[in-house]
Amino acid sequence: MDADVIGVVSRSPFFSMLSGEDRARLLGYSQARHFDLGGTLFRSGDPARDFFVIASGSVGLTAGEGGRGEVLAAGDLAGEDAVFDRGAYGVTAQALLPVDAVAVPAGPFFTHMEERFEVVLALLAGASAGLRGMIQEITELKLLSTARRLANHLAGLAGGKTGAARIVLPCEKHVLAERLGMQPESLSRAFAKLRAHGVTVGRNDELLVRDVDALRRYACSSDLDS
Repeated sequence: MDADVIGVVSRSPFFSMLSGEDRARLLGYSQARHFDLGGTLFRSGDPARDFFVIASGSVGLTAGEGGRGEVLAAGDLAGEDAVFDRGAYGVTAQALLPVDAVAVPAGPFFTHMEERFEVVLALLAGASAGLRGMIQEITELKLLSTARRLANHLAGLAGGKTGAARIVLPCEKHVLAERLGMQPESLSRAFAKLRAHGVTVGRNDELLVRDVDALRRYACSSDLDS
């Protein structure tokens, strides 16, 4: 399995809680998978035989044709709820960008949990961390202006980068607008406002950020500072 994939997966909320021994064992019975743009990880109604840890790219979850969905990024899990229910997938997962992921098969994973209670505790801790992140995201949706909401999201996409950076949007703009809790026209106005803070939109929706640290400071500042 590619070392970069292992590195990203190991830092995900779930895997980071595992001991080195359990992480190595889990990766040993899992499989690296690649999905091209538009590729399907799983379909709604299919038996849940694997769950996925996203290593790169982004994945859109939709409950039906044209329905609103959720966007997953590196470190997120996809399909784990259906696997733990031992049922069928309730959503369809498709690659919004080319995706590298690790597929964790249900059978060996359940055996691993039965033999190592520490894996169950790690799963609960990872779920708790994910819930805290969701609560923080909801709080930001309520408290931040649209421009700061977008700036905060772009700073997150930049990861640990500093200085100038190029960022590829993980999904189409209308999907991004839904995720950030705004209308598409509001997203366009937010991008326009961020031009004054060093963000420009290049070809194929590639973003050029003049100074990631400055963007982070703007995202955390008050509207009174504008």
